[in-house]
Amino acid sequence: MQHGGNVWRAAQAYGVPKERILDFSANINPLGPSPKAMAALQAALADIKHYPEPQAETLRRLIANITGVPESMLILGNGAAELIYALAGVIKPRRVVLPVPAFSEYAAAFAAFAQLEVVLPPEQNFCLDVGQLLRLLQPGDLLILANPNNPTGGLIEPTELAQLVWGTGRAGAWLLVDEAFMDFVRPSRTLLPEVSGHPWLMILRSLTKFFAMPGLRLGYLAAAPYIIKQLTDCLPPWRVNLPAQAAGLASLQDTDYIETTLKLIHRQRDWLAAGLAALPGLRPLPAAANYILVDCRAGGLTAGQIQAHLGPAGILIRNCDNFRGLDSYYFRVAVRSQEENRILLHHLQTIITG
Repeated sequence: MQHGGNVWRAAQAYGVPKERILDFSANINPLGPSPKAMAALQAALADIKHYPEPQAETLRRLIANITGVPESMLILGNGAAELIYALAGVIKPRRVVLPVPAFSEYAAAFAAFAQLEVVLPPEQNFCLDVGQLLRLLQPGDLLILANPNNPTGGLIEPTELAQLVWGTGRAGAWLLVDEAFMDFVRPSRTLLPEVSGHPWLMILRSLTKFFAMPGLRLGYLAAAPYIIKQLTDCLPPWRVNLPAQAAGLASLQDTDYIETTLKLIHRQRDWLAAGLAALPGLRPLPAAANYILVDCRAGGLTAGQIQAHLGPAGILIRNCDNFRGLDSYYFRVAVRSQEENRILLHHLQTIITG
């Protein structure tokens, strides 16, 4: 299954040292990890002779204090993807309702269950039709959404979120909202405060995108206590390693890093989107997080052809042709530093204008 961020394969394919690759294919904070997280990682190495906390209790307590979600409704995982797969074995939905395009691991994790794909309309920038979704739901269904959506970058409006929460409950269905990129959104539209009052609602969060440590694998799920208990029983203890726990604790408390990231992403996202829109044949879609989906159909080149030109220069974009609901004329780029964004735009202009 194809994902972004495989700099190892790209280095081999294009003959470019890994250190020279500008990776726009993975939606990771361009600042890199928090300096406090790096220091915590170094300090944690002295303790790897010990087992980590079995359920990452200290980190779970900090997340509870930050989010207001009780500890009994939180579980940490070795990446958010681990929790998606584990959840499939716990709630066992009658059917999965999956608007697409969407992160491919949702369908893969629930492959044993019936699935209904709802293709979102490209002419409306892949926006949800909340009424349509709610009419489709039946008792025992699981509706999976990402907010912001990956790969489109679209954000669900607060009024629509409220309709979705209450509508799934009235239908006797589950609602899983993946908020992996919500930390990049201001003002936040997280549904974490709603979990306590809505036992059919589950919220998935990642600590590796915003805090730039996907190699460590770290995420959490907020859900009703009985779901958390079942997940805890079926998942192994010590699944979050000691360095990951240390880095998570340090990252969440580094307020300077958080604020610097938000300012950088919001400024550079607008700058990069304007630059992409100025290139003939490219149409960037509205974006709420740290990545932009681009429609390149009008330019006549596929995303694969554009990547073939960019690769020897050490630049990676995310070809989106393996996302259901998209085709070979879409690619996604992460928001990086202004200099890196300028390099990308320069190479794209050379490719498009010749």
